[in-house]
Amino acid sequence: MDLQKDIESKGLQIFQNISTEGIGLFNKDWWYGKVMEWSMRNEHFKTQMFRFVDVLPYLNKSSDIAKHLKEYFAESGDKMPSIFNFGAGIGALAPGLLAGTVKKNVTQMAKMFIVGEDSKSAFDGLDKLRKTNITFTADLLGEACLNEKEALEYQTRYIELLQGLHTLSEKWEVNPLIDENHLGPIPKVNVSVKLSALYSQIKVEAWETSKQALKERLRPILQIAKERNIFINMDLEQYALKELTFEVFKELVTEPELMDYPHFGLVIQAYLRDSLKDTEDFIQFAKARKTPITVRLVKGAYWDYETVESEQRRWPYPVYTNKAECDANYENCAKTLLDNYKHVHLAIASHNVRSISAAIVHAENNNIPKNAFEIQMLFGMADAFKKSLSSMGYRVRVYAPIGELIPGMAYLVRRLLENTSNESFLRSKFAEGESSEKLLRDPKDYMQESSAELKSNEKFQNEAFLDFAFPHVRKKTNEALAKSKTMYQKTFPIIINGKNITTERQIASINPSHTNETVGSVYVASTVEADEAVKVANDFWPKWRRVPVEERCVLLEKLADKMIERKYELIALMVREVGKSWKDSDGDVCEAIDFCKYYANDMRRLQQARKMGHAPGEISLYQYQSRGVCVVIAPWNFPLAILAGMVAAAAVTGNTVIMKPAEDSSIIAAVLMEMIQQVGFPPGVIHFLPGYGEEIGEFLVNHALVSTIAFTGSKEVGLKIVEASGKTLPGQRSVKRCLIEMGGKNAIVIDSDADLDEAIGGVLYSAYGFQGQKCSACSRVIVVDEIYDRFIERIMESMKNVKVTPSEDPTGYMGPVISEEAKNKILSMIDIGKGEGKLLYQGPVPTTGYFVPPTLLGDIKPDAAIAQQEIFGPVLAIIRVKNFEEAIKVANNTEYALTGAVYSRSPANIAYAKTEFEAGNLYINRGSTAALVDRHPFGGYKMSGVGSKTGGPDYLQQFMDPKLVVENTLRRGFAPSEKVVDFSDGL
Repeated sequence: MDLQKDIESKGLQIFQNISTEGIGLFNKDWWYGKVMEWSMRNEHFKTQMFRFVDVLPYLNKSSDIAKHLKEYFAESGDKMPSIFNFGAGIGALAPGLLAGTVKKNVTQMAKMFIVGEDSKSAFDGLDKLRKTNITFTADLLGEACLNEKEALEYQTRYIELLQGLHTLSEKWEVNPLIDENHLGPIPKVNVSVKLSALYSQIKVEAWETSKQALKERLRPILQIAKERNIFINMDLEQYALKELTFEVFKELVTEPELMDYPHFGLVIQAYLRDSLKDTEDFIQFAKARKTPITVRLVKGAYWDYETVESEQRRWPYPVYTNKAECDANYENCAKTLLDNYKHVHLAIASHNVRSISAAIVHAENNNIPKNAFEIQMLFGMADAFKKSLSSMGYRVRVYAPIGELIPGMAYLVRRLLENTSNESFLRSKFAEGESSEKLLRDPKDYMQESSAELKSNEKFQNEAFLDFAFPHVRKKTNEALAKSKTMYQKTFPIIINGKNITTERQIASINPSHTNETVGSVYVASTVEADEAVKVANDFWPKWRRVPVEERCVLLEKLADKMIERKYELIALMVREVGKSWKDSDGDVCEAIDFCKYYANDMRRLQQARKMGHAPGEISLYQYQSRGVCVVIAPWNFPLAILAGMVAAAAVTGNTVIMKPAEDSSIIAAVLMEMIQQVGFPPGVIHFLPGYGEEIGEFLVNHALVSTIAFTGSKEVGLKIVEASGKTLPGQRSVKRCLIEMGGKNAIVIDSDADLDEAIGGVLYSAYGFQGQKCSACSRVIVVDEIYDRFIERIMESMKNVKVTPSEDPTGYMGPVISEEAKNKILSMIDIGKGEGKLLYQGPVPTTGYFVPPTLLGDIKPDAAIAQQEIFGPVLAIIRVKNFEEAIKVANNTEYALTGAVYSRSPANIAYAKTEFEAGNLYINRGSTAALVDRHPFGGYKMSGVGSKTGGPDYLQQFMDPKLVVENTLRRGFAPSEKVVDFSDGL
């Protein structure tokens, strides 16, 4: 038997029916056809078009539509369809008319893929489908769910959809082709459900809590479905939610009340590398359940997202990275499912005729009934295939979205991208005219196996974050938290020249989540110990500066490896000592690792002397040398990352270091010092000096033997350091250099066309992540008037998501602030803010610990104290402005310039912000926090700091002085040439 010939024959039969009917893909509508044609010919147009389609529902005025049309398309001139040509087309003559026409056309285009706004309006479309011997699964659009109000509304809409479709379906006569399978009648109504729409607080680190909440939301939907004989399919979305979705499904459908119902199904995405294993697992699950389930086998719709997410997070690719591999895996999964059709009913969800044909031929060759499986396709796409397959006697079901235009835009854009993808089967067949024989090739014949591992030629790669979706990661974190409670119950010594020193005083580190719990203690250094540390460091500096650069770099890399080895321990300690969440603690540790690796790499670059000039007869070399003793004064809010980063930078550049940590995070600093000793730094290089800033901090800054001061902290202290460093003292060898970061009053601007689904989440995390205690945290949101009310309504509801718990509890959004002093200061600022504006929301907090309620204040004037003074807490002020230009002006109206962000989909406004927004780090369409080493070098200007950015190419140079060495190579009129001249043929 020649299997490939059978598959080709089946595929050609499907194509034959299409050509007979003369139906194509892109000729349904002239405007849509033109858009698709140009999107496939011009990548820039495709990008701009889909971005425009995405923003269009938010544009209420013709002038706004015309403005965006011009911004997205005017620059392309004659490379665009004439309707978009603003030089000579309609856009130049009548922008309002063009705007109306385009919006109408896009709306019509959306309706090609969306069957109706609700069950009632969708009925005609669904009825027409059934009359053509095609059935449906209804999908409720609107998957972005920001708060529990929206989630509960979505659950209600699902229930109403079930009830509405059930009532309407009673009018439909039974059609054996689409209403029966090999076992008998099947439900006429089939509905697909997305878990992420039912619960807004899904957190993989809070696995059990999230799972139970999802089950509570989904259970009544399944119960109603069983009562009314409705099929429910559970959709699969991002890979991060795959295992959670599977667990929810398995646990619900094996509950006694639902165990015997055969009309539940779920999705398996064949582009996932573990999909064949999942297929086999579900076959065993169905056998154990003893009641069939259905698997909708799809290729997968989030490929771009998954690959980008993997590369950004440095995680292995969960998806196959070439189409042939995915297609081959799809066939393997389909065959495995078909072989077990008595337990699992297969829905072949694909537009790829090769994939469909391979599955059909396998079924025929194994005597599997024709109605034991079905074929599913998307509403509005490839109608020719649907009709062809239906005419051949197969049950065909379309995935029929129901919903409004705005929530439907994300779906529409995905469909458009799918249609115009370079690897799209439909594009190959209908737009590019590939031969049927080529399209029906066996993917194994031209497949190239790919690896899940990321490939990169870059010398530096960011440390991968932990993926809390994996059970072993959650288990290790919980174990580390439990162990951490007893690990540090001692007093850590001062360390000078490798020697442990104790004093009469101690600092006890308090767990801010549980103030009756001591994390550990450190001995307190006085000016006596500080003076000794500086002198020892100064004496050792000449020796350390001559240690080869490579040796210094290797020590940094060993320190990074030690942090990786102790990662879970460090995360747990950070959760307990400063109140960071699991994810924020992981991010802090990763950043510390990144600093060590990045600075090691960068120092290798900087050690190479650079030749200057081009004059013959001399060699002029530009190089760097260390400065001497560097004092590092670190904050508590990034207790490992900032401290390790400053210490690593100072040491790798050949300086000796005095490490003065913040009092509130002394134990993390002590553990860092322990790791520094473990990896083999010579004793004279780095000295651990815990103590009070007002005592030894000031003394160190004023010490004559100190050459460099690296400080991160408050503006008040930072400016005092700058002032004190300007005084020259007796015995001072060099002018002191200050690297000072002093915080900010960071703003996020919300433009009138902003995507609020993205903006609300970005604002919340920027403002309330780590209790607003990041120097990059957002404390002002500046909202353009046109969108202000909508923004307020949604953010106030979403504020209820900002749950406050002790930091070890992964269900919380927010934990405690660092100390009682900080708590009282923040509460007093909130009181001031209440007098300056309107209290919009204030959340509940636990009664123990240093907890401050997440607070939202509205109607704040730009010059109000709450809008000008740094708070360093979970307080967000909302400022209303007339337009985007005023928003930028207000954003700049503080003494700080650290971070800022803009949510806008106007290319012109984004360009304006890039030029005019005063911020050291400006982020477009993302939050203001979470900078990464190398990718986002970090630091500000104005009163936010002095010096260049951490984690960037200029940072290490600040710890060194440049030196130029010039050698005259001219001797007796002869200078060696830099060029090699060949005189072998004579002169």
